[in-house]
Amino acid sequence: MKANQGFTLVEMLVVIGIIAILTAASIASFSRMTKSAENAKARELVMNTATALSSLYQNEGAWPKRILTANAGENLLDAQAALPLASYMSLKTKNGELSGLDRFGIVDIWGAAVLKRRGNSASEGDVKSYILNFAVDDDDDGIVEVSKLSNLKVRATAIVWGYDKQGKIISSWSKGQEIHE
Repeated sequence: MKANQGFTLVEMLVVIGIIAILTAASIASFSRMTKSAENAKARELVMNTATALSSLYQNEGAWPKRILTANAGENLLDAQAALPLASYMSLKTKNGELSGLDRFGIVDIWGAAVLKRRGNSASEGDVKSYILNFAVDDDDDGIVEVSKLSNLKVRATAIVWGYDKQGKIISSWSKGQEIHE
């Protein structure tokens, strides 16, 4: 009777190769899934912010001055522009100003990660490119006009947008809301 000699080197290499292929495939799949989840979370933030802006307008009956005069036409929901949304979006405030991770305004999920990593040492320059953009219907005609986005016109009270890691726009409006002249 012959004793059990175990696996041959070739058999072990085949098993290791199969495991390596399965690992590589699962890592690629996980990466796609993570990117998709990040974009969904960013889209949710954009949509919630647009809803908060519309609610603010409906409740106030007009746009607060801070919204209309925000950051000299840069369309950023920085600390000044975002302050009127504090109660609508559960933003942290202290002494009438935004504080904590919200101190620079409404940042997307990638900006929030930068703020969490850097903590109190983070500066506005670290997160400025992550601050969400917005535009409102300031003349009550039901159309939001944004020169910053190639003179875009959208049927809405307020719109919000940001960018994913590849620079692709994540917006609160659908293509059907756009007005093409």
